[in-house]
Amino acid sequence: MKKKILCVLLFAVVSMGMSGCQQPAKRSSAGSLAGGEEFVNVYYLAGKLGMSVSLMTDRKVVFAGGGSTVAIYPKDDYIYFNDKYFGTLGKTKKVDGMLHVRSSLQAQIKSEVEKNMVVEIRPQITPTPKPIEKPRAGGAGKIVVIDAGHGGKDPGATSPYGFYEKTVNLEVALAITKLLKEKGFRVIMTRSSDVFIELEERANIGSRNNAALFISVHADSCATSATNGFSVYVSRQANWQAKKLADSINAQMTKTGIPSRGRKEADYRVLKYSQCPAVLIEMGYLSNYWEAKQLKDKDMQQKIATAIAGGVVNYFGGK
Repeated sequence: MKKKILCVLLFAVVSMGMSGCQQPAKRSSAGSLAGGEEFVNVYYLAGKLGMSVSLMTDRKVVFAGGGSTVAIYPKDDYIYFNDKYFGTLGKTKKVDGMLHVRSSLQAQIKSEVEKNMVVEIRPQITPTPKPIEKPRAGGAGKIVVIDAGHGGKDPGATSPYGFYEKTVNLEVALAITKLLKEKGFRVIMTRSSDVFIELEERANIGSRNNAALFISVHADSCATSATNGFSVYVSRQANWQAKKLADSINAQMTKTGIPSRGRKEADYRVLKYSQCPAVLIEMGYLSNYWEAKQLKDKDMQQKIATAIAGGVVNYFGGK
């Protein structure tokens, strides 16, 4: 009987060692990645590729830099490299209104960029001399960054009529961009739709693209509804070039009929971290009933855009 009990106990111990006591099987790295790949926002991806976001809409995002372009189509699920089909985009998601894509795209696109560079340097052909271009007047051809303040989850100030500052900022910024392009400038917008972008990233967009100027468009607000007028800000450490730009825009803005509060100094982050002459324009007060109504008006928005674009042209001594 004792031998029988001993055998039963020995069998139970061996069974436990073969089942519950054994180490769990290791998960494969592929399994841990399935469905859990890291996502990055498109501005981060562009920076890692040495590019910048030159266009952003709900349908299309374009990176540009180093003579190459990458076009992402989130809704259609494909990517184009230098206007040629590159492949499928894969999973995407939006965080606070900002498009995020899979991080593995960085390696795929970088590989294609490097491949493209190798193809370009192989031919040993003497380049045909380019015709000498006539010098352009003023600053035509220079890069200007236009920053529409706020956006996405950050609406900015609210007017008595119920519309948001971010909307007016974008409308005027789009109009400025169109006018400057017509004058021959290369214009990069920090945002061309209702998305949120961090303040430091706005300044970095100008730095990465070697911008000649950075212009941020805003509307003001305060507790006293009688306060009115536009202001043009530079940072407290601004150089003479930034002050010259501010004064040039201020002179043109007086033609809109909105009273000037003059050039002011403040260390707003988009001004402080910009590496080129930078100004921030408060177009008027949304807390003021008259100015809020004016800023909502399309004709006034066009007048303000014309004034700001005119200030940029005059800054460079153009016509």
